[in-house]
Amino acid sequence: MKKTLLFLLSFGVTGAFCQLNIQSGATFIIQGGAIVTVQGDVVSQSNIQGAGKLQLKGSSLQSLNMNGNTIETVLEVDNAQNVNLTGISRLNNQLLLTAGKLQLGNFDFVMSPTATHSGADVNKFVRTNGTGSMKQEVIANTSFVMPVGNASYNPLNVNIAGASGFASASISGRAVGAEHPQKHPRSSDFLEHYWKVARTGITGGTIGMVGTYQNDDITGTEPPIRSFLWDGGAWAFGTAQDNAANTVSANMTANDVELYAMNRFVLASPKAFLEGAYDVNTGLMKDLLRNSGAYAPNTLPVSNLLPTTDPYRSAPLSGSASFAHVGNTIPEAVTSSAVFNDLNSPANQIVDWVFVEARTQATPGTVLQTRSALVQRDGDIVDIDGVSPVYFKDVDAGSYVLVVKHRNHTAMSQNGANPIALGLSSVVFDFTDPANTAILGTSNVNYSVRNNKNLLWSGNASLNNNVRFGGPANDKDYILATGLSGTAATVLSNVYNVSDVNMNRNVRFGGPSNDKDYILSTPLGGLAATVRTQILPN
Repeated sequence: MKKTLLFLLSFGVTGAFCQLNIQSGATFIIQGGAIVTVQGDVVSQSNIQGAGKLQLKGSSLQSLNMNGNTIETVLEVDNAQNVNLTGISRLNNQLLLTAGKLQLGNFDFVMSPTATHSGADVNKFVRTNGTGSMKQEVIANTSFVMPVGNASYNPLNVNIAGASGFASASISGRAVGAEHPQKHPRSSDFLEHYWKVARTGITGGTIGMVGTYQNDDITGTEPPIRSFLWDGGAWAFGTAQDNAANTVSANMTANDVELYAMNRFVLASPKAFLEGAYDVNTGLMKDLLRNSGAYAPNTLPVSNLLPTTDPYRSAPLSGSASFAHVGNTIPEAVTSSAVFNDLNSPANQIVDWVFVEARTQATPGTVLQTRSALVQRDGDIVDIDGVSPVYFKDVDAGSYVLVVKHRNHTAMSQNGANPIALGLSSVVFDFTDPANTAILGTSNVNYSVRNNKNLLWSGNASLNNNVRFGGPANDKDYILATGLSGTAATVLSNVYNVSDVNMNRNVRFGGPSNDKDYILSTPLGGLAATVRTQILPN
């Protein structure tokens, strides 16, 4: 027999002080003007019909589970202890937020095309604290607000314009209460939440999104942050950022996107070889400073000498004008010591730290920003995670001149007349390619060429702009006087030291593989009077 439960009151309140459980096949109708107040949980296997109101007004946490069925009445959340959604639920009337939050957990809360909501504010909203989303069904071009939030109230405005087709169409949105997982680790100004938005069944047109954040959502400071969109594979700039209104805006460019705000940036992927580590037999650089023994993939070598923090901020490098940090106040540090692990791909193992400058095109001698980064055996220069492109923070897309420096090599630079266009997608500039005419200087004068590859000249122990064997400020005497404290017989073993110009972990003035003879034989080609001088834009 079909069960029919009728609430025919045109005024007054019907109270349910325990659970409300509506079985499958039952008809539950709350007629207009009637209110059913429930202080316990609501579980329904059928639609809740009528034009009245279902009021959730418990004094402790309640749960609502419609098992995919529809609430056709007004739904009022009036519980300061909140209401948990424990099953997919659909609303065909009004969501009235009076007290507390409707917490979705891992279930969707679906709003029909005619459903509305009211009452949302910083204390009352739909909390998307799991994988569940607020889902708005749409049948035409329209605008609406999703009153979502997580740790704070972060409503999402959506505007659909110019679309020509709506087939079982909807927009789903939720606020995630965490910094974006693809945010670069060096971004210092960002939101502690982002919005995940998905669309289905909408053909053509433009879907604009405006997310509102609270001041407490910001880590760092607000002025540098900009609107960004993540499409699952890459970042793109949003359409607007309004710091005064605390909003970020973007248009959907894919079916699933994520709206965020953080520092603007550009990415670069220079490629360079260091002569002191270069192995002509393999065409790769040796990584003896990282591992002088046998390889064991996924293991940090016990012999590793590479520092986990930026050596260009420590003496003696920090005292050199060649390595003055510009536009970069965050000290670099590898994201984990595992960055220096042995890898299954030997070509990607880290050789050493390098120093990268981004200079303006209009005045190439002007350094806009510097970064300390890592170079792999194959010459790829990567950021502090050991794999990503080099990130320049708070820099706008444009044309720049890149310079690569190393603590005991002379620099290589792009020609200011041939800058590189940098933006949100990584761009490779290959300093190792002799056919690259955008490099400043002349081969075998300003940089070395071996195995048909360009290399930074080695031997610059004195931290200046040249390599020399005799005369003032020569590198041979620097190794003896500074590296070895004036004692030629001294040997420094297993050290990370600028005087180790052949990068073999040792500093020595005589005997096998000594650094003095290496300077004469390799960068200077056996000619003591030769001077190798770097050339930079000016």
